[in-house]
Amino acid sequence: MSKKKYQLVKLSLMILLAIIFSQAIIFKNYLISISLLIVSSLILLYLRRQVKEIIADERDYAIGGKAALLSIQIYSWIAVISMLLVYGLRDLNPAYEPIGLTLAFSTCLLMLLYGVVFRYYDKVKLTGKKSLYAVFVFLLFLIIAIATLRLFSGEDNWVCENGKWTPHGHPSFLAPTVNCK
Repeated sequence: MSKKKYQLVKLSLMILLAIIFSQAIIFKNYLISISLLIVSSLILLYLRRQVKEIIADERDYAIGGKAALLSIQIYSWIAVISMLLVYGLRDLNPAYEPIGLTLAFSTCLLMLLYGVVFRYYDKVKLTGKKSLYAVFVFLLFLIIAIATLRLFSGEDNWVCENGKWTPHGHPSFLAPTVNCK
């Protein structure tokens, strides 16, 4: 397969994916969206391996690495500043607190993931133990995910039951002001 044909197939697949993906979300069928995302990624990976021409060279990868690092840094700054502003306004509306916490944890996860991936690629060049390192990182992420779910599972919050907000545990904030359905 030629590079031009691959790019045309990739563009067509992305357009089709966008149409089906958006319709699945509109109809609230998220399983189709997730399945479609996985299948299309595998198809693109297979098609990319069929291309006989050079798709990217070392210069492209170097520029991509610099762009990724700068993007992560810019996102982190914007997310942290937004988190501080939104979290500071939680007294006006308790719904701002989860937004701020989501921004904070997503930024931490992004930075942690970047550090792990960077360290992984650094170790791959230095040692031949990349599979052992990958298993260790996977187990570490699994332990962190389980601990996070257990410790920050929202035991003390408000739950919508029969059209009314009822406390679950001992929430430290007032009931949400939005209608409960």
